[in-house]
Amino acid sequence: MELTIEKLVYGGDGLARVPGDGLRPKSVFVPYVLPGERVEARVLEERPGFARARLERVLERSAIRTEPPCRYFGKCGGCHYQHTGYEEQIGLKSEILREALRRTAKIDLDLEIRVHGSPPWNYRNRTRFHIRHKPDFAVGYFQHGSHELWPIRECSIS
Repeated sequence: MELTIEKLVYGGDGLARVPGDGLRPKSVFVPYVLPGERVEARVLEERPGFARARLERVLERSAIRTEPPCRYFGKCGGCHYQHTGYEEQIGLKSEILREALRRTAKIDLDLEIRVHGSPPWNYRNRTRFHIRHKPDFAVGYFQHGSHELWPIRECSIS
């Protein structure tokens, strides 16, 4: 299905809306997209009111999309924003916070969010690696949306 991404939501997924069964549109959540992009996605899970989809390809790229520097991006499940620059990530996360406050606390934050950024790399002070010992030893993260281990040799954010 073709979708136009409206915004990013908590957890890093992009939100698109399609006609629903009733008066309300159905929300479709797609990882690894950016606001304003037109994408082709395949629905993986459908529920009343929303669906989860996998990005198949980007039809119209956002101007802020970049090549992710990590060779594991999109597979290991550890990062959600490496397909855009660090300054853009901070802006997107600020908007996600603003939206979360609006939706959950009913607070319409009408002031600037002061950001205390970290270095763009090696900023994590806690990481949960997983270990597999059969059929062969491996250390890594779970693949996005699963409990399957994706072995990694290095992590740019940890």
